[in-house]
Amino acid sequence: MPRLYEKTEPEQTLLELSIGNLVSEEIANLLHTKFGDRVDHLSELERSIVITAAVEKWVDHERACQLTSLHSREVTLALPRLVSSGFLVAHGERRNKSYTLPGQDLPSPEEVFGVNPLSTNIPTLSGEQIITDSTHLITDNDEMITDSELHSSDDHSRDAYGRFITAKLPHPYVDNLDYLSPPFRQQLEEASALAREKKRLSNEVMDEMILTLCEGHYMPLSVISKLMARTPQNLREKQLVPLVKSGRIRLAFPHARRHKRQGYISCKP
Repeated sequence: MPRLYEKTEPEQTLLELSIGNLVSEEIANLLHTKFGDRVDHLSELERSIVITAAVEKWVDHERACQLTSLHSREVTLALPRLVSSGFLVAHGERRNKSYTLPGQDLPSPEEVFGVNPLSTNIPTLSGEQIITDSTHLITDNDEMITDSELHSSDDHSRDAYGRFITAKLPHPYVDNLDYLSPPFRQQLEEASALAREKKRLSNEVMDEMILTLCEGHYMPLSVISKLMARTPQNLREKQLVPLVKSGRIRLAFPHARRHKRQGYISCKP
């Protein structure tokens, strides 16, 4: 609890805020089980990176830079050093490179959702082929099939709000507005109503709206775009990319940044 007290020499009124251990006992035990006492000999920056990888399941150069006031060059040197010493495992290449603890793999969108039907030709029961485009599916008989019709809802993979849930992701995922419970969908639509009503809004207002929509779950660009009545490219470039860079939003799949199933979640302040 905060403590307020006065000193006479020198004359001061002091507010004391005590800070406990910011690393949970569970995470501390995990790190010592994996690495033993070696973790205690890491630098402050290295330890912060490893702890973040343990807590958030992954870390990348951008996220690591948010953990320190040191120059980004120090992060650039620290990450491969942690890999070579066995504290981290690298995934991806160059700008898409991300890191996890050993034995803690990052799931791909395909592993979470299965093969994306919007990117393949799918045979139907009658033997005809489904030919796809970016918004809907068309069979050889010119019959349009929507994405929601291809994906049947599974009661065991939906929470009470209708969000997709899987053990492979730490948070629910809003994959389709049609699967949401009416009250929850209405809540999201009310939170984004201003964007649909007004074509021009400040970046600050748009940012706050996106942070509200993505609170407590991952939401893909396609759903954000639909709720806010904005083009995906405009939202990605003007809002989502800066929000990710500033650390106010995290990615569901940091190693597949531009994947169409990429999900965005607001970070707690």
